[in-house]
Amino acid sequence: MKKPISALDIDLLETNPVTGRRTGLAEQARRALRALKAAKIPHAVIGAAALAARGLPRMTKDLDVVVMTSDAFAALDALRNAGFRSVTPVRQSEDPEPMYVLVHQGSEVDLLVAAGEPESTVVAEATPARIFGVSAPIATLEHLLLMYLYSNEPRHLGDFARIVTETDADLDAVVRFLKSVHPEMLPVFRQRVRNAKQPPPPPPRPKPR
Repeated sequence: MKKPISALDIDLLETNPVTGRRTGLAEQARRALRALKAAKIPHAVIGAAALAARGLPRMTKDLDVVVMTSDAFAALDALRNAGFRSVTPVRQSEDPEPMYVLVHQGSEVDLLVAAGEPESTVVAEATPARIFGVSAPIATLEHLLLMYLYSNEPRHLGDFARIVTETDADLDAVVRFLKSVHPEMLPVFRQRVRNAKQPPPPPPRPKPR
């Protein structure tokens, strides 16, 4: 990676840049990550927190974590035992929801639940890094690219472009993964890489009246 992690990077996760006030997210994120670790739940930090841990800070109001379907209810139990309340209804007699939103003291944890790829690889191959003052399994830059590939949200398109243009992420490794798992997504990936490296020109300004 080209960018080292600095104190400023972490501040972006913990401080509201508009008000200058600390958000409280750091304390609750530590609580959540320690609970998942203590319960031995396979998981990976994704989203803005993962970007910050990999050297690309972005403001966020929540912690995003991914687990597999088989571990979803155990993860929910661990988080609820740590004091988090699920805003999303939890029905253990049914299949898990794709995502659960949990809150504690004004902070939010988004628990993404997945059944296949690329999330299973993201969880299995997440590498430890420091975030919010604790060590946690963090998605790699390459795996973040894979996850953003399945989203059309503007912020995720922006995060994808930042990884491509501001880091040394192994794009060839992403291509190899897609060839073996989701070859139909290769054209999408290549187009987004091209757009990141050579963004389309902005629309022309209207002529003065």
